[in-house]
Amino acid sequence: MRRAWVVMVAGWVAVMAVGCGAIGSSANSGQVSKSPGRDRPHPLVFQNLTGAMNEGQDPRWDPRPASSDVYGEVTVWTASGRQEVLTPERQPLLFAAYWCPHCQRTLQLLTSIRHRLKREPVIVNVGYPTGTSLQTAIRIAREEDAALHLAPFEQVFILTPSAGDRYAPLGYPTLVFRQGNELWSLYGEHKAEIWEKALS
Repeated sequence: MRRAWVVMVAGWVAVMAVGCGAIGSSANSGQVSKSPGRDRPHPLVFQNLTGAMNEGQDPRWDPRPASSDVYGEVTVWTASGRQEVLTPERQPLLFAAYWCPHCQRTLQLLTSIRHRLKREPVIVNVGYPTGTSLQTAIRIAREEDAALHLAPFEQVFILTPSAGDRYAPLGYPTLVFRQGNELWSLYGEHKAEIWEKALS
């Protein structure tokens, strides 16, 4: 009986946590808990982690309201070294970390369904440790694109280590998009139909 209960709880946790971050709250503070991967150092090289932390794809349509105070103007670096300000009002933004297995699988999935997407997201690469150069971030992104055979989505970079806390507080990947008159965020690894709905 105890083993069956443990298996049920583990299954529920796997369904609820399909991204690099934890959906939950601290018992004392009521705050969303941080990703265990976000606070530890990551080597500045691409590693194919698509086989890690594979809890499956979330089948639920569960976007949350997103604040224009946070996402109204997102300052990024382009691969050509220019600073730009993006907004999900114009094009969806997908915040992803190079060390996140869920992000890697999501990028592979988006590549495979790219022809069915009405809007393509801009990939906002985040999750870099302090002192990471733009050249290093670009190198890692190119290694990831080549190793995973990713589509040439537009990619930009935020090198500030706290960018994940600000733009992807539940974890990675986080898509921020406009639907109707509202701004929404979608966290975690989802089935193709969910991405298509968000990017329609």
